[in-house]
Amino acid sequence: MVDVDYYSFRQLLKEASDRGGRIETRDTERWNAYIKTHKLNATAARAIAATRFDSPESVIIDLGGERDGLYVYSDLEEGCLHLEYQS
Repeated sequence: MVDVDYYSFRQLLKEASDRGGRIETRDTERWNAYIKTHKLNATAARAIAATRFDSPESVIIDLGGERDGLYVYSDLEEGCLHLEYQS
């Protein structure tokens, strides 16, 4: 997990929303497909974020670019973490 500038993240999130590339946990079909395809551990990512933020929210950005992936953020604390892929 790496720190991401919160305000840059909010811009990315808006772009993803506008282009249909924002995947929320409540969209279980798309969420589970992305997690499985990219072999992400969303539970561990959220647990790590919970040590930094009181009420972390998880979202996946899927725009077909290098900024894609799982983000955990807090609007209250204006913070964001991105799960970096390990190869």
